[in-house]
Amino acid sequence: MTTLVIVESPTKAEKIQKFLGHDYIVLSCRGHIADLAKGGKFGMGIDVDKNFKPHYMLMSDKVDTLNSLLNAAKKSDMILLASDPDREGEAIAWHLQERLMDTDKPIKRIVFNAITKKDIINSLKNVRDVDMHLVHSQETRRIIDRLVGFTVSPYLMNYFGPKLSAGRVQSVVTRMIIDREVDIEQFIPDEYWNINVSLSKDKEASFIAKYDSKVSDQATANAITDIMKLAGKFVVSDVIADEEKRGAPPPLITATLQQIMSKSFGIPADRSMKAAQSLYENGYCTYIRTDSVRADDDAIKDVRNWLKSNNHKIPSKPNTFKNNDSSQDAHECIRPSDLSLSPTNNVEIVSPDEKKVYEVIWKSFVASQMTPAVFSTLKVTLVPENSPTHKVKISGKALKDGGYLNITGTNAATSIDIPNLVKGDAVYPFGKDHVKCEKKQTQPPPRFTQHALVKELKDRGIGRPATYAEILNKITGRDYVVQVGSVYKPTELGRKINNELVIFFEFMDYDYTSNMEKQLDEIADNKKDYIKILKEFYDPFKVSLDKAYISHGASICEKCTYPMVIKTSKTGSRFLGCSHYPRCKNIKSIDPKPGTQIISSA
Repeated sequence: MTTLVIVESPTKAEKIQKFLGHDYIVLSCRGHIADLAKGGKFGMGIDVDKNFKPHYMLMSDKVDTLNSLLNAAKKSDMILLASDPDREGEAIAWHLQERLMDTDKPIKRIVFNAITKKDIINSLKNVRDVDMHLVHSQETRRIIDRLVGFTVSPYLMNYFGPKLSAGRVQSVVTRMIIDREVDIEQFIPDEYWNINVSLSKDKEASFIAKYDSKVSDQATANAITDIMKLAGKFVVSDVIADEEKRGAPPPLITATLQQIMSKSFGIPADRSMKAAQSLYENGYCTYIRTDSVRADDDAIKDVRNWLKSNNHKIPSKPNTFKNNDSSQDAHECIRPSDLSLSPTNNVEIVSPDEKKVYEVIWKSFVASQMTPAVFSTLKVTLVPENSPTHKVKISGKALKDGGYLNITGTNAATSIDIPNLVKGDAVYPFGKDHVKCEKKQTQPPPRFTQHALVKELKDRGIGRPATYAEILNKITGRDYVVQVGSVYKPTELGRKINNELVIFFEFMDYDYTSNMEKQLDEIADNKKDYIKILKEFYDPFKVSLDKAYISHGASICEKCTYPMVIKTSKTGSRFLGCSHYPRCKNIKSIDPKPGTQIISSA
């Protein structure tokens, strides 16, 4: 019996073929083979009047790929669809099923979270049908994105210039960067004063104590400074020695991997994802598109055994971590497929990016099952002898037990640089100018770096981490924002487009965007009907689109219900043309009023 297994990438196909042997033919479909057509009513490949029925077409560059798969399917006894274990992968599997079913061969779906022989063999024992709830979830997202992109983008181009685009998520990300810039521009700083006192116990070594209360005006600052200068000595009023535990962090998800690589190593999200994808396809790590911190029970046993074998302390019970409410939890965290392949002995990984990404994945997973890091802390409160109501404080922290930091690394101090003080001890001013009073100002919020923006998107539940890199590339490529050094700044074009979209379209609201992601998850879980979600989106969206056009003086086309706009022909004559040209070619002659905005013809 010959079984055809279809995966997404040639690299995976080659790897899996070695695991399965001669009874299996493993081929690659190279990702999506079909997409929404660009024809039909409104030119969107979607029949809005028939419950948003999508019309798909085979992608032009996948004709030969499909023919190869069909030929292999005819020679096989069974077909297993093994695309990635997420909504996109499920949609790919469904499109393959639709085009291979005429072979009359049984077609089933398998999924695996890592490219290892164990995972592949286990998946063969758990075949299932294509999950249409996952397919409808992906399809709903794709339809909504098409509706927004194919209607709002022409609106922008009609009134603001050529080659502009809008997107359900990209426009909201642009807004986030603009809103931060506005916060910076409107920021009014508050003044405050820092008062520090140099003190010594033995008149040889000194330490700096800071005035404990907030000082927000200069008169108060001057009065406190005078008190500190006149004090002949300071008395220790309180000493608190304690321990501080910092629990092991959870293993990686897509967003935190991107944040760490950007912040710690300067590797942007697109490069991180490319490296992680290659590691996954070559069998080094589990699937890299995930927002779940859950780990497989066997993997946790393996890492605890590894830690014990390598003389690391482990908790009495495995560490557990809670997913965010928005997490899909469809599959595991990102972890190494084989823990014995440490970062130091992976000689087959030659790409510098892949080496660094694998090191972070490996260390993060191992550290997640280790004991907490323990710090010794010391807090000392002192009062001037001439005014015991005023307090100055000094604190210190030193690493006592590295715990998980022994794997991830640390530059924490190993000793507390404070004299051995007890309550009642006296210390004395040190140096000629032992009191420093400095005027400070509060600072505006910082512009977004990539890692900060990714964190903000994740925290707000906007978009999916797997698409962050693509979104950032798109908004910079469209010149809506620019990257200056490590931070993002909006352009004037970005501001102009954003201001227009915020006025009219609900999808620009942060909560709306995150709620849409939750609804897509509910469709995937069979908790909501996808047709109902599409109707709830489209009806008010279409009203908003019409209002936007009408605000610029447009009327509504009686043939397709899209707005009519003023255009000029090549000869210079003016007419009303449907904004959905060339899908709708309705035109009307007009006698425009003076001052009417003229839009160039398509």
